[in-house]
Amino acid sequence: MSIYEEQLNTFLVNVFNNILRLEEACLAKGEFGNLSINEMHVIEAVYESLENNSNSMAEIASRLMVTASTLTTSVKTLEQKGYLLRTKMPADKRKVIVTPTPLSEKAYKEHKEFHKDLVASVSKELSEEEMAALTQALCTLDNFFKHLNK
Repeated sequence: MSIYEEQLNTFLVNVFNNILRLEEACLAKGEFGNLSINEMHVIEAVYESLENNSNSMAEIASRLMVTASTLTTSVKTLEQKGYLLRTKMPADKRKVIVTPTPLSEKAYKEHKEFHKDLVASVSKELSEEEMAALTQALCTLDNFFKHLNK
């Protein structure tokens, strides 16, 4: 591995772990301490799916790149905690739709605010040119990982 590849590896691992730790700490100290970061990401996926009118269990599982059974376990837990509701479609009982509750809306908004604050904190440390370069590089990286996961 070249020196740049080693640095990139260290950077990717550190950034991924640091963001997860920050998210977990934010959840733990706030009103939604009963949520894990994975559960918060399920709630986030439900809201993103609602935007596309694609909030079936199958579509949400696909969005999260998890199996239907993995998602079922998470959604059942979130339903018991009062964050999500599952409803079988009358026309096709096999299709289950997931909808958020007012409690999940509050958690989702707080989580979005966390991300907004995180981006603002990073942005203020960089010049506009650095932001443009970083955004372009991260877009390339994002596309690489999207294609890798297909």
